[in-house]
Amino acid sequence: MTTRPAVRHGDILIVAEGAARLSWARTSVATWRPIGLWPSRDEQAAIAAHVDAGAPLLVVLAEMPTIVPILPEELIDAPQDLVKLAEFTGYVGELEIPFLGWLPPQLRARGRQFFEGSRAMLTATPRELRSPLLLETPPASDLAHVRFARWLRSGHPPVDDLIPAADRIFFGGPS
Repeated sequence: MTTRPAVRHGDILIVAEGAARLSWARTSVATWRPIGLWPSRDEQAAIAAHVDAGAPLLVVLAEMPTIVPILPEELIDAPQDLVKLAEFTGYVGELEIPFLGWLPPQLRARGRQFFEGSRAMLTATPRELRSPLLLETPPASDLAHVRFARWLRSGHPPVDDLIPAADRIFFGGPS
């Protein structure tokens, strides 16, 4: 239950948007509880400074919305900001992770637009012919160093495994 939501490789920051942002702590051999959402306020400030400095940021989108099934007992002693994200209509609830909630509104809107626009391509292309990563066309803006990609496989985007792709995207390095 511990998937890294982000990895830094040189100047590049790679972030997996989705369920990987929910941090968990083991409370016993077979039980876990959520303890927070990545990034923390300090990490969010560091990301903002990274973007403001013009450093490369690759945000890999998985699903929207990101819904994590949760049991009431898992929220005992959980931070209130997480409890507020959970909704119960029966015994098993749903915790919705705010989509790109850690990015400034301008980038959040761009990421949402890319995600929604990618649906048409996915409908038109058979699954067997799709790359595992769909990359946003580089924007003509002062924030071109921030790129969005969509993870097309099941599970969390493997941020560590995406380092060669990020090198290629930002620096034309080896594929």
